Parts: sequence; C-alpha cells; structure tokens
Amino acid sequence: MTQFPQRENDIVVLARDLIAGLRDNRDEFPAPPVEPDRIEAVCEEFAEASGRAARARVAAKQATKEKGEVLKRLKSDMKSDLRYAEYRTEFDDRRLRLIGWGAHRPDKPLTPPGQVADLRIFQEGRDWIALDWDPPPEGRGKGRVRAYRVERAPSGADEWAHVGLALESSIMLKNQERGVEWQYRVIAVNREGEGMESNVVTAVL
Repeated sequence: MTQFPQRENDIVVLARDLIAGLRDNRDEFPAPPVEPDRIEAVCEEFAEASGRAARARVAAKQATKEKGEVLKRLKSDMKSDLRYAEYRTEFDDRRLRLIGWGAHRPDKPLTPPGQVADLRIFQEGRDWIALDWDPPPEGRGKGRVRAYRVERAPSGADEWAHVGLALESSIMLKNQERGVEWQYRVIAVNREGEGMESNVVTAVL
C-alpha cells in the first residue's frame, strides 16, 4: 500500500496531483468528502504560512545575532566596572559584595615546577653564548614556571653562580670570560620553590 508522504514538499506535490485528478475525473470520483477547491485553498494557505515561517526564521537569526552583539557589549561594560571596583577596594570581598561581585575562588595550591629538559648550546661567539632548553611539563603535581635561573661554574667546580634570569626557554649570556671551560645549567622556579637542576652543558669561549 502506498504510504502518505512525510516531507512537506512531497505532501504539496501530492495535493496538486489530487486536485487535478479529482477535477479531471468527475465521472470516476463524483462526490469526494473534501472538494478539490477546498484542498486548493488550503494549499494556498499553507504556502502563505510557509512564507511567513521562512521570514520569521530569517528575522530570528538576525535577532539572535543582534542579541549576541548586545550581550558582548554588556559583558565588556560590566567587566570594566568590576575591574575598577576590584582595584578601588583592593580586592576586599566584603566591599565587592555590595555590587554583587562575591568572593573569588581560591587559587589552586601552587607547587614547585618540574625539571628543565634538554639544555643545549644554541650558538656561541667570542665572549657570548646562547642557550635554549625545553620547559618542564606541568601537571602531575608540578606547578607553572614563573622564570628560569641560569647558573655557571668552572668545569669541575661545585659552587655555581647565578648569571642570568630568563622568562622564556632561552637566553643569551654576554661578557663571558674567555679561555675558561664553563659549565652551565638551568633551574625552573616559581613562588613555591624551584625544580631540579637541568643537564649540564660545557663550553670554552
């Protein structure tokens, strides 16, 4: 048995075929419960309703876009006032609650960073040397790196001197004493402490 269509376009096509068939075959179908003129009128009504729905979808899409833009401006304006209030009150939670801005979530406990990996000599010159390295992995109990301390010692010595501080995973050290075999190492640090020393690289400039 033929199944009644489910898609709108297929229903309209069938309606048009039904209207034409009933009109052209009056002898075969003399008294249909619903006259073809009525079905044609409902088809036209459906077409008008479909047009209104399509226009409403376009309008809704535009309205949604406009809503998002207004919300973006609202958030920006609110954040400006909240930042102002934070600095004005020096982050005093009691005073910030006066404007609905409650206490901040406590920061996650800070832990010392991990070990710097693969310290290497990138370039060197008459009295300078460029070093780079891989940052230690974060997570698994290791905290975020805030800086890197670069240390130096004569080859074979046990006392290391601080010779540079880097915020990124590279550094150029100038004015290095020539003719000395220097050892270099790097240590990641943050407010909670420091990680293990990196591997050592050696150079004679």
